Amino acid sequence: MPSTSDAWDLDPALRAWLSPLIGEVSLVRPLIGGITGQMLQLRRADGHGDVVVRRWSGDRTWEHDMVRRETAGLDAVAGADLPIPSLLVADAEGATSGRPTTLTRFLPGQVELAPLDLRAWVRRLAAMLTRIHAVPPPMLGPCELWASSELSWLEQGGDPGLARAARELAARPTDPARAVLSHGDYQHFNVLWQGECISAVVDWPTVGLADRGLDVGHCRLNLAVLFSADAAMRFLDAYEELAGVRVDPAPDLQRLLNFGPNWPEFIPLQVAGRRAVDGPGMAGRVRETISRTMHRAG
Repeated sequence: MPSTSDAWDLDPALRAWLSPLIGEVSLVRPLIGGITGQMLQLRRADGHGDVVVRRWSGDRTWEHDMVRRETAGLDAVAGADLPIPSLLVADAEGATSGRPTTLTRFLPGQVELAPLDLRAWVRRLAAMLTRIHAVPPPMLGPCELWASSELSWLEQGGDPGLARAARELAARPTDPARAVLSHGDYQHFNVLWQGECISAVVDWPTVGLADRGLDVGHCRLNLAVLFSADAAMRFLDAYEELAGVRVDPAPDLQRLLNFGPNWPEFIPLQVAGRRAVDGPGMAGRVRETISRTMHRAG
């Protein structure tokens, strides 16, 4: 590993924090794809398995809240039958570790961004989300709702009424009694695979309770951005079939409308060379997904 990465990531404050918890460690590798913080795979000298350190910059106050939310979420669902990281310890304020930090057990697997059978891959993504949503809702706060971006990109598609109609439908209230355990950022960058099977769902700082459509719409947005509107619509069909419920189009559209002009800039950072990225075509694929969703909703 480059010495610069080792020097920055394994600074004395981090080593001093880790030492009484798990003893001496060595850097295996930085985990690629994250854009809000650094993820490091570390190896314990005592042979008790690898761990993952997530370090936030500490420059933004909301990062402390994200660590606290992830800590509460992982603790709340620790007994559920889900392939998720087990939390070892966290330092939300960065008081002793130097930065807001979480320490979890390492889970094997890799992000798959170029599946050989896209249809089967999408169905397995939907099946895992139904498992998450089937967990009895724990005592957690609501997921944070994201404000929709400006919609000039949607209005440029030749249908001036689409943005208005989509925004109106997305604004419809949802029934809080139907809230389920929500990952909050469920999509292919946060799912690990071993062969054709999902081995882990990672990255839980946005966990909370929400209508199931929030997770569905977020995953569909990311599928449209990186793959196609067909993939996004297949995910919705598969989820509804497997979960045996109809997804409320309002929260689904709320997340689809979160696409913005900056997506072609940061998606390649997450992809990190693992597949080709068609940045100029992203808006068109999301626009088609929204249009087909509106038509499907009637």
